[in-house]
Amino acid sequence: MLWSQQESAVLTSKKTFSSANGYLISNPYHSIYDTNGWLWILGENKLSNEFIYGEQEIMIQRFDGANFFKLRLPDISGKKITNGHFLKQQNKGFYLKLYYQSARAELFYINTESLEIQPVEAYNTLDQKYIISQAHQDNGLTRLILTSEGKFYSAELDKVKLTFIDSIPFDKPVTDPFIADPVITDEFTLIKLLFEKEIYLLNKKGKFTKKLTENNFETKSGIHFYPTELHPSFKVDDAFYTYIDDYQNAFKFDKANTKFVEIPFTDKFYSKNKTLEFSPDFKQAYSTEIFSDNMEIELYRFKNFQKELLTRIEVKNFSEIAYREFGKDLVVLNGNTLESYSFIETKIKTFLKGKSIRTIRKLNENKYIVATDAEGFYKIDVKENTEERIKILEDTTELAINYSRDIFIGKDNTFIIGDSDDLYTLDLNFKVIQDKTVKIHGEEIIKIKDTLFTADQRGVISKYNINEKRYTKITNTDAIQVKEFTTDGTRLYATSFQGIFEYENGTFNTYEFENVETDDLLSINYLEDYGVLVSTKFGEIYSFDTTTKELTLFYEDELKASIVGMIADDTGTLWLNTYAGIVSVNPTSKKIARYTTEDGVYELEGNRFSTYKDEQDGSILMGSFKGLSYFKPDEIVETDTNVQPQFTSISFFNSENDRWTVNASPDFLNNTSEIVLPAEYRRFSATLSVLGEIVPQDIKYRFRLLNSESDSDWFTTYPGRELLYANLAAGTYTLEVEAFSPSQPKIGERVALKIISKEVFYKTWWFILLLLGFVSLSVVYLFYQYRIKQVLFAKNEMALNEANIKNTMMLEIHHRIKNNLQIVSGLLGLQIAKSKNEELKLKLQDSQSRIESIAGIHNLLYHTSNQDFISVKENIENSVTYYQKLFLDNVSYQLDIDASLLSVKKATPFSLLLNELINNSNKHAFTEIEHPVISIYFKKQDKTYVFEYFDNGNFKKQENKKVSMGMKIIEMMSKQLKGDLKIENTSNFKLTLLFSTNE
Repeated sequence: MLWSQQESAVLTSKKTFSSANGYLISNPYHSIYDTNGWLWILGENKLSNEFIYGEQEIMIQRFDGANFFKLRLPDISGKKITNGHFLKQQNKGFYLKLYYQSARAELFYINTESLEIQPVEAYNTLDQKYIISQAHQDNGLTRLILTSEGKFYSAELDKVKLTFIDSIPFDKPVTDPFIADPVITDEFTLIKLLFEKEIYLLNKKGKFTKKLTENNFETKSGIHFYPTELHPSFKVDDAFYTYIDDYQNAFKFDKANTKFVEIPFTDKFYSKNKTLEFSPDFKQAYSTEIFSDNMEIELYRFKNFQKELLTRIEVKNFSEIAYREFGKDLVVLNGNTLESYSFIETKIKTFLKGKSIRTIRKLNENKYIVATDAEGFYKIDVKENTEERIKILEDTTELAINYSRDIFIGKDNTFIIGDSDDLYTLDLNFKVIQDKTVKIHGEEIIKIKDTLFTADQRGVISKYNINEKRYTKITNTDAIQVKEFTTDGTRLYATSFQGIFEYENGTFNTYEFENVETDDLLSINYLEDYGVLVSTKFGEIYSFDTTTKELTLFYEDELKASIVGMIADDTGTLWLNTYAGIVSVNPTSKKIARYTTEDGVYELEGNRFSTYKDEQDGSILMGSFKGLSYFKPDEIVETDTNVQPQFTSISFFNSENDRWTVNASPDFLNNTSEIVLPAEYRRFSATLSVLGEIVPQDIKYRFRLLNSESDSDWFTTYPGRELLYANLAAGTYTLEVEAFSPSQPKIGERVALKIISKEVFYKTWWFILLLLGFVSLSVVYLFYQYRIKQVLFAKNEMALNEANIKNTMMLEIHHRIKNNLQIVSGLLGLQIAKSKNEELKLKLQDSQSRIESIAGIHNLLYHTSNQDFISVKENIENSVTYYQKLFLDNVSYQLDIDASLLSVKKATPFSLLLNELINNSNKHAFTEIEHPVISIYFKKQDKTYVFEYFDNGNFKKQENKKVSMGMKIIEMMSKQLKGDLKIENTSNFKLTLLFSTNE
């Protein structure tokens, strides 16, 4: 049976970024790559009003392949952006065009080095007669085509400068002169009005050279016509073609006659070629097709109208697309996600997928015979990409021959193969030759001249002489358990559990080693340029010295992956079949490359006995447990790519601006080799990427921070991870970073950043000297003060006695004032008891409560050691206790009061104000309230006292009623406190008073 090899010529890797990775755009408008390799994205910010239509913030994000950075939009004076896109400019910058809801579109120039955005005033202030504009690239220049109702205009943009070059009138005025997409060739640009018969040629200098008519467009039948729609041009054999209207054939541009002529027999490519987007060299092309909610993107190799499909991806419809290098990468902006695709045109083919490969031999040009472990033998054609299962017949019975360790092709084109029990000789048709079948013992097999050596893994080595057809055991080998054979053409070598086995002319020895455990030995091979090489299951290769019988370490795999096969190509480079992909080792350049699934290797885990080199064309085949890899070394060896790891942001505290700053402009990054961290903020971070001919997501980084006192170990980080250092000790450091990938141990050169961490001022030498001077002066001063104090001590004793006397007198005064006020209060109480006039009683009670408030102030002053200030909290709590006794209603008091102190000057009016508030609430507010509540809040905030009073009463202010005495007192006291009074009186009552803490 015949199978076709369907391995894609292009490997596609995909990485998805979302808000979790820093991608914050929910509705992308447009994206573009700059000349530094950064991707710029314009769209709506996911984090702004995502639930309100039309209220999203418009933002720009820059993407280095692993990290996202936000860029502030230019000032647009409140205009509402509805859309926008970028225009490419080669000179380290490009243009941003923004469309507004109710204003003309504006153009801005973005310097991609400094990240500065400037308005192109010459365009933004154009006369209203210029209605439509269309931009295009021509030889690295940004050209504009503008229209009025009567003319085409050609102009050129250079940063913020706009220069008009030429103009040409229409045959007749056009109300809506919309411009079709320009059709660009090497020599001219085709300019056309979208809905009118106006087509002109524009030369490379931006001059209009000719108007095209029907005579310039000719069908294959010689009929002239005027086109309605022109599709993008493409190049075949130095001639330009385009598709026009619904014609199935392509039209070729005849330069001599300035004519587009239909080319017969090109219609079979029409359905796809018409919509292709070509690379600059027209060797590759993309096509996009929309199917319902999905969009299919196909990448082709293009030649002579024909295209070869390289890869296909399917994304959601309405996605924005951008690429840095045509055919190498693709970015799909799909709603809330960014999908980054990388296309690698692999040179490694895979055959016999899913089958465990055991041994390989060449049949003839491009064809090989392959033995599998348990699925028989196959014939593969590496040119035609075919696989054919071989039936091995004994008479008419198919034999199942498995686990064959080697295949030998005789001079008469017979095949010798074997399993653990028999050696079979096959003819050209893979039929068993009966009289040449030999019973053997052992799985391992090798041929030296006319002798086959076999080994049983449980012990015993035997040999079979093909000419004599004689099979004998090698004596005293019962204990030797062979793992793998090799030979230099004369001697037989093998790895075994007893060490290295060596045999020649009936004599053998085994060798053990101090530097390697014999159990760890794995594969062995004799290579002309290297001698006998031995590998281990821990990724080491040793050179076996056949004279000294010693093992010398030759190579060590960084992943410590088992090495199961070794072969050298025609340049001397070693190719290793390992448990972690295919590895090439160049001993001269010391360059090591690892090829994995990202390079086209189908299965990483190699299989023993399945490494083979074609001596005729140098191609190499390596088997694994799930397939066979085929490649030509000179085709897959990577040339040095022009890439360099670099910092894409450096963030630290900027002392001049007094804020943390993220520095991500190329100008800063390219010109900064040193940063200074202030003593109060010794922290910095950095991000890295590799911008160039490589996939940033495949790169790993190792970094270390060095100073003069210690050498730090290397640490590994991954794309998108920020390097962050905090609380650095004072000193000078160097941050070193290297980039590497599985196939390239080192990418580019090491990058370094010098960091100077400033010392805290009190640890500097000048501060220490200043401190010593201050201490000395302090000692002298203290001694002087001591002398003075001795003189003043006696005077102080007298002053203290006088102060104590005055303090006692002040306490007595406050006590007597309090007593006198309470006598007055008591007299008012007697008058209240005797009076039968209810109105008079109420007024006397009001006066009594006011006197009690003042008496309470003096009572607090009498009971404290501080005669100038009282505790607000104690004062309020005393007032509340007084009113709880005075009014028997079950009023709940909620107090939130800090430890503020008020002078007597402010405490008295405040106490009177509080008295009026509580009195009024108890008398008037709670007549119909089931659970009356009074809340009192007093706090000091900065230099202001905040007093809030609230009750849940139900009285309302009556507009026509005179202001009560209580309210007058409240207003008077607030003025005395010089406060800002605010009263809210709806269904409840709330008063807020703010007054200064200053006296």
